[in-house]
Amino acid sequence: MLSVSYTAAERLDHILAAAKVADDEVPEDAVIRFVLDGDGFTFGIDKVRSGDTTFDHLEKVVLTIDEQASKVLADKKLDVSVRDEKPKLILIERIEE
Repeated sequence: MLSVSYTAAERLDHILAAAKVADDEVPEDAVIRFVLDGDGFTFGIDKVRSGDTTFDHLEKVVLTIDEQASKVLADKKLDVSVRDEKPKLILIERIEE
């Protein structure tokens, strides 16, 4: 199953908070969704749907993926890379601990 670092979950929470401030129509229970996009992934604001796998930060759901994405991402870890002082979400191969 996809793993999410604390730093990545924190970054997702920050993105959600900024989206809610920028757009009054973003609901309070909005989450970030990983969306399969051809050969890659994109993020979008969405809601949790039946069958989704969810990831929390400080007891709040911040990320959701559907069953298909869960299978594709099973050996990945979502983390954050900082370049030029700008944090960027990245997917890396998960190393079993």
